[in-house]
Amino acid sequence: MDQIVINVTKLSLFAYHGVNDEEQRIGQRFYLDLVLSVSDVTATKNDLLDGTISYEHVIHCAADAFCSMKFRTIERAARAVSDAVMGRFPTVRALKVTVHKPSAPVAAIFDDVSVCFEATRHV
Repeated sequence: MDQIVINVTKLSLFAYHGVNDEEQRIGQRFYLDLVLSVSDVTATKNDLLDGTISYEHVIHCAADAFCSMKFRTIERAARAVSDAVMGRFPTVRALKVTVHKPSAPVAAIFDDVSVCFEATRHV
């Protein structure tokens, strides 16, 4: 069985996730990285879009799941993205979602705080 990996890196989204009331009121920028392991990719042979997954559709699905509600933790937000993508695209065999929160309200100097959530489809 053929398999391909699709990467979406640094998808920039504005959302209202966080434990603090201010984060849920003002919002902030987040970045998502998605790594999809996809099976049954006939596009490698026939060059047809219907033989793979449209990364545009994946991006819109992930963005909708991430921005559709407020989450207190980015762990839960990552899970919501994973559930949405895995639910919509049955040929995704494994998915890794990384949520970056570069403006986390922590009294420290850092570039980024992130969490990763990984899901595997059992067939």
